[in-house]
Amino acid sequence: MTLLLSIFKVVGTEIVNKFLRFGYHESIAVTLNNELEPHAAPMGVEYDEPHLILKPYRNTKTYANLISRPPLSLNFTSDSRYFFKAIFCQKELVFDFIDRGEAPVIRGDFDLYVVGRAKLSGMAGERAVFLVTAEKVYEGPGSRLALSRANNALLEALVYYTKVVALINEGYKDLTEYLNLLRINLNLVRKLGSHELIEMANIVEGKLNGLLGDVLR
Repeated sequence: MTLLLSIFKVVGTEIVNKFLRFGYHESIAVTLNNELEPHAAPMGVEYDEPHLILKPYRNTKTYANLISRPPLSLNFTSDSRYFFKAIFCQKELVFDFIDRGEAPVIRGDFDLYVVGRAKLSGMAGERAVFLVTAEKVYEGPGSRLALSRANNALLEALVYYTKVVALINEGYKDLTEYLNLLRINLNLVRKLGSHELIEMANIVEGKLNGLLGDVLR
């Protein structure tokens, strides 16, 4: 991890309205544990000005970290490869501290970084509800990616994968709907994706089969 002083462009919080104008958006949330080590996790975000709303499952590291340390960064990109790395290859992510005392951001092709603090607002079933106040907003170099159905399908598959993991940890058994949607998206990646994305799809399916075991297959 390094401390970066000025390579990111600081922009006003009003730009959040521009980037998060379609309701529910996907981000990678970076939080800090008690040893100040960063943890990255895909996280859906709702924007209800002036707050960004997060709903992590209560059995996740993201929830535990936010309870003990409110600072976090939300990293927005359209590139599904970063979401894959956040789940399966976190050591390949490079974290940069833009300013001391803040949670780090992820170096790469990101459109927007929101740095702030999360406050627990309540509970919603197996999830906690956090309100995030944007303290600083940085514009990144951008995803630099044309619209790709394979890229979007991999991201959808990863969203369903993380949901299946959380539900299994909560003891749920009826996962048929989510598993079907996950596999539909993996098949779309194999049909339309590059070799790199197809390899990632195969890894996701391998991890899924290992997770489900003989009982739930």
